Amino acid sequence: MRWSIIRLICTRELRDQLRDRRTIFMIAVLPILLYPVLGAALLQFAGFSEKPSVIGIVGREHLPELKATSFGYCPPPVTAWFSVTPASAFGPQGGVSAAVGADAVFRLSQSRIDYPPLLIDGRIPSSFFEMPQEALLVRIDALPDEDRAPLENKQVDLILTVPPNFASDLERSGRPVLSLTYRENDDSSRQAAKRLYGVLAKWKRQLGEVRLLKRGLPENYDDTFAVKDPEREKPTEELAKEGLLDMLVRLFPFLLVMWSLAGALYPAVDLCAGEKERGTMETLLISPASRQEIVWGKFLTIWIFSAATALLNLASMGATTWHFSSMLTNDVLRPAAIMWCVLLALPLSALFSAVCLAVGAYARSSKEGQYYLMPLFLLTMPLIFLTLAPGVELNPFYSLVPVTGVALLMQRLMTVSLDKVPWLYFIPVLAPIALYSWLALRWAIEQFKREEVLFREAERLDIGLWLRRLFREKDALPTAGQAFFCFAFILFLRWFFLSMVSRAPLVVSTSIVYLAFVTAPPLFMALLLTTRPWRGLALQLPRFRDVLAAGLLACLILPPLSDLTLIVLRQFPLLKELLDQRQPMIEELRSIREGSSDSWWQYILVYALLAAMCEEIAFRGFILTGLRQRFNAWTAILISSLLFALYHMNVFQALPAFVLGVVLAILAVRSKSILPSMLLHFLNNAAVIGIALLPRAEVSAEPTSLQIVLHPFVTVPFTLAAMALLVVLGRGVNAASVKKSI
Repeated sequence: MRWSIIRLICTRELRDQLRDRRTIFMIAVLPILLYPVLGAALLQFAGFSEKPSVIGIVGREHLPELKATSFGYCPPPVTAWFSVTPASAFGPQGGVSAAVGADAVFRLSQSRIDYPPLLIDGRIPSSFFEMPQEALLVRIDALPDEDRAPLENKQVDLILTVPPNFASDLERSGRPVLSLTYRENDDSSRQAAKRLYGVLAKWKRQLGEVRLLKRGLPENYDDTFAVKDPEREKPTEELAKEGLLDMLVRLFPFLLVMWSLAGALYPAVDLCAGEKERGTMETLLISPASRQEIVWGKFLTIWIFSAATALLNLASMGATTWHFSSMLTNDVLRPAAIMWCVLLALPLSALFSAVCLAVGAYARSSKEGQYYLMPLFLLTMPLIFLTLAPGVELNPFYSLVPVTGVALLMQRLMTVSLDKVPWLYFIPVLAPIALYSWLALRWAIEQFKREEVLFREAERLDIGLWLRRLFREKDALPTAGQAFFCFAFILFLRWFFLSMVSRAPLVVSTSIVYLAFVTAPPLFMALLLTTRPWRGLALQLPRFRDVLAAGLLACLILPPLSDLTLIVLRQFPLLKELLDQRQPMIEELRSIREGSSDSWWQYILVYALLAAMCEEIAFRGFILTGLRQRFNAWTAILISSLLFALYHMNVFQALPAFVLGVVLAILAVRSKSILPSMLLHFLNNAAVIGIALLPRAEVSAEPTSLQIVLHPFVTVPFTLAAMALLVVLGRGVNAASVKKSI
């Protein structure tokens, strides 16, 4: 590739996009204005939404009244003690009389304390509310009777009925009942009840304290123990600020992800489908630039717009938050937090830009491009909404999930100091993004190399005609479209019918899944849709040297893979626990290893032999053969390996499955048969299950056989030998071509 050509194309596309006023408004103007206006509007709406509640009280005269001896409003007992006790009691000879006098006066003051009032001058005291300003939002109206007319006419939002015997029941240690009357299905009535319940709870607590004091008991007599909770001891304002901080930490990554996607959608549609509509695509294609350079130039343009949209939104959100910083804690959105968001927004924008470019290249018009790209929102929404759920935090499982891992890493980095940065999570979070971006770019390059994609005419879908052509005009080998459909059908069958077979024993259910859901679709599609099903499934007899290479490769890759697994488990201690929770087979293998079962041969038969046969027929047989009809050998190998990793539906197995899929695909392409890869797959699975079935070694000074196998002096030579053998096998990949027609 020539960087000067890529830079020229990128500059041209940027200049054309910046001439569009709609693009400037969406990328620059809207993010800058959105959050300040939205923040001010929310504060205004919040003020208007705090509608005062009107509470009508029937029997207001039966409530306790304010007196000089009312609890909380009378002079404290200590004041009475100082006012009554004579000064001579403090002398050297009056210590005993002073203590007796103080106790007598204290008990006398307790017996004369009256119940606190609920209303003072027709209003509820502010001390009964969590925040004093809430007292301004509650107004009291006296009602003569229990008529519902004021309630139905919305003159009051709630009616509180006080019985005539309320005060007498309190004096007799009774339990009087207050009644509430609502408007059905009315938010104002519910809000008034919510405010009144908080007031009544505090008033009830004070009434109970007075009742105990009247009997000479301490006010906390019925409180049998205390709980020291620093969180509950914090002021209400501080708790509100912490809740707002938690909301911002979750909201910022969510908005960054969505704006990164939105910033890539419109430029991708305009640079691909828009150029087809304007007729400028032909001019670009006949230029000296190669298709790969054109794709990279367009990709950089889309990436710049996506990143600019995300970063401008981040700047606007940061400025708005800083403007309202008086409502937050002092350490909200530190410069380090903003820096981490910027660094992680760039690779995320690259992922969305590559995917949007690949999908937009297939669109024939801007309208069609919008239809194709809209499902990206449907795929992204659940991944990002997952980060808003309570209890979801960064761990080895979520770190490998696209979009989710980036957002969770942003949340973690926004709340920790520099010395607590989880550096180990950067690799599992960013590595999948880099891989998916590269695959999307490769797909876009393949799209630009196909004339039928760039200049295809309008299509009319006729299901009947398409089915007749599909079965009458069969190809010799499966097509790429049939390969992708086969993979999607396998996933659908596993997802839809897995719950039906999960009640059976694990070995039986796994056998059904492999035979019915993995092997059956490619077999039937090869028989019905191709004229050479035997070759479509790559079931030719291989050469002996290819079989020998498969066996040798199986022996060479086992120690490096096992050592790599142990390294990952040591770096992520929680990973083993998560694996135990998510893999029921591990528990059964543990029971076999401990001697509680003798069915080890069933696991070798099902998980080693049957799994190898069925998965190779599907992925290295039908799917890989179909992909090679459209893509070159290496692209088909990587795509089939990615599909093989996705098929396992387990992020813990994604990377090992992808690497194993590449090795198996290289062997299948080189030998033109899936039998060597089937042998390698079987030996690998059997070795893994065999290691799991080994009895747990006791700790001793003598090294075990497994420790000897995984020793660095063994794994390093084996790794180098395996890489050398793969290089030799990989040289014949491009030479081993599959003819599209026989």
